[in-house]
Amino acid sequence: MKHLIIALAVTVPAMISCSSSHSGSAASEAADSITAAQVLQSRLDSIAAAGKVMFGHDDDPVYGHSWVGDEGRSDVLEVAGDYPGIMNWDLGGIEKGDAANLDSVDFARMRAEVIAQDARGGINAFSWHSVNPVDGRDSWACDDTTIVNRLLNDPEVKAVFDSQVRNVARFFNSLTAADGSKIGVIFRPWHEHTGGWFWWGNKQCTADDYKALWAETRRIMDEEGVDNLLWAYSPDRVKSDEEYMERYPGNEYVDIMGADVYAYGAEKGIDSYRAAVDATLGAATRMAKANGKTAAFSETGLEGVTVPTWWTDVLLPVIKKWQPVYVITWRNAHDKPGHFFGPYPCHESADNFKAFYADSTTLFAKDVARFR
Repeated sequence: MKHLIIALAVTVPAMISCSSSHSGSAASEAADSITAAQVLQSRLDSIAAAGKVMFGHDDDPVYGHSWVGDEGRSDVLEVAGDYPGIMNWDLGGIEKGDAANLDSVDFARMRAEVIAQDARGGINAFSWHSVNPVDGRDSWACDDTTIVNRLLNDPEVKAVFDSQVRNVARFFNSLTAADGSKIGVIFRPWHEHTGGWFWWGNKQCTADDYKALWAETRRIMDEEGVDNLLWAYSPDRVKSDEEYMERYPGNEYVDIMGADVYAYGAEKGIDSYRAAVDATLGAATRMAKANGKTAAFSETGLEGVTVPTWWTDVLLPVIKKWQPVYVITWRNAHDKPGHFFGPYPCHESADNFKAFYADSTTLFAKDVARFR
């Protein structure tokens, strides 16, 4: 276990007077009005104030590099002795009413693991690789540049989109702890929009339509009573703060300002990766500070972890420099041997990951549990 002493007080307005039952009632009402999203934001604020960074991994406890479906397993756990501080899940497929997501993760199992991660003190985040509401093709079918405009203006397409978002909303509303209270989670829709590889990308819709897509998504979620989400905005690589903010939907829609930056080219690509992180995560950090938001390194990694000291020589220095509240690496696919972004036992980077885990900056599930 990491030796880390953390002091935390997540404050809820109390104002309780021992001599006034009226003020006690008011305090109770104030506490009842605190949403799961607000509680989660308080936890993130405390972690950020402490200068710590949660480590995250996609689909962590449902499959790994050489296994799938086992209970109580995790490649990160088996290397470092603890679960990630934050886990990412993808909702792609739920909009169609599918039983499992695009990577064959059963949504009932996903829900159970979200609840388990919350119970151990960790945090959960969600992305959404949605099919489009025009012809039902996947997120990467991006040749049609009318989809976003049509879901905003074509009544038939708009009705399909409305149904898709309500399916997502029902899942979020189903995330409850053992005591029946809602679990606060992070939702990162319409991500990497600065690239042209999704149907909501910058080559597929105008900036105004992209912002309206966010507003429409939020409107439907609000109608469904979803109040346990922190909303994350996450461009892919940008070159300036202005490019980062070009499609920003507005402070009323965003809680977390993220950055998605991957590394390519093994050792030869490290300098390029560092420069891209400085530009993109740097923009996220500066803009988060300017707008009263939380900064996060919402998606990153080096496929195959082909640099044995990746964790301490590349990733750790950039998160120490920019201090995002969390960093999430993508999944360890069980059915694609070279498609992994986290550690696993006996991989050449495993010992280096243990050093990354031991660093006082990084937080894993047991550490994050202290920020209650």
